[in-house]
Amino acid sequence: MKQHHVVLLVSLALLAGGFSSPARADNPKKETEDIWEDEPRRGRTPHWYRWLSDETVERVMKGLQQRDPAKAKELAALRKTDPERFKTELGKHGRPEIEQISRERYEAWRQRKQADFTKWLKANYAKEEKNLTDLKEKDPQLYVRRYEHLLAKYGRIFEADSSNPELGAVLKEDLELKNRRDELVRRLGQEKSQAKRQALGVELQEVVARRYDLIVRRKRIAYEHLQKKLEGLQKQIRSSKDEINKWQDGKTRQENIKRRIESLTGGRKGFKWD
Repeated sequence: MKQHHVVLLVSLALLAGGFSSPARADNPKKETEDIWEDEPRRGRTPHWYRWLSDETVERVMKGLQQRDPAKAKELAALRKTDPERFKTELGKHGRPEIEQISRERYEAWRQRKQADFTKWLKANYAKEEKNLTDLKEKDPQLYVRRYEHLLAKYGRIFEADSSNPELGAVLKEDLELKNRRDELVRRLGQEKSQAKRQALGVELQEVVARRYDLIVRRKRIAYEHLQKKLEGLQKQIRSSKDEINKWQDGKTRQENIKRRIESLTGGRKGFKWD
């Protein structure tokens, strides 16, 4: 896939006005109100256009004016006479501006995430944060590599802290225990004194036992999350069943077919419904 195609796809997502993940299964779909929802509708707004504000549209038009004044003039007139077609044409001819806006929005999002992570790092691993911040002016390239390393190391804990504090605490303690486990194993391999090896072995057993309990706790948290998703799916199933029963009703079926015909024909008089 060409790069500009990728950027365009990213732009459509970023222009939605947020950066959250897609709806999950534990957020059931609302019950369908219109059985004809998948059919084309008159005047339906192109789906990407809903993500653009008036300010963004003006910016796209301004860029088009500089690149192709004739096309911009044509679209400006089309905007007044046929808003729906204007929206479609804007998507075709305003691609460079849309891609630029998407890059800017992505960069703003990246900077916010970096600032949030650095703030979290300072609160939880102050020494790591200080060493990272010191590199920002001294060696920007090394700073970037160090930031990426820390994000890979602590990113999962950072994300969990905001979405599930209990899981975040478990992951944080588990990381500390793994570090301690590795240190104890290293020291056991080097220690000659039998008495000290015995003491190290006792501590290692305690660390491993504690990790075992944390792993079980982490799995319990995952189970509870799945349970909530299942409850959401069950609710969605019940809603879907009720919806099917509603649409299967003979009277409802006849009324919906009649209304759809009226909608498709614009409610013109003289149309006979048998």
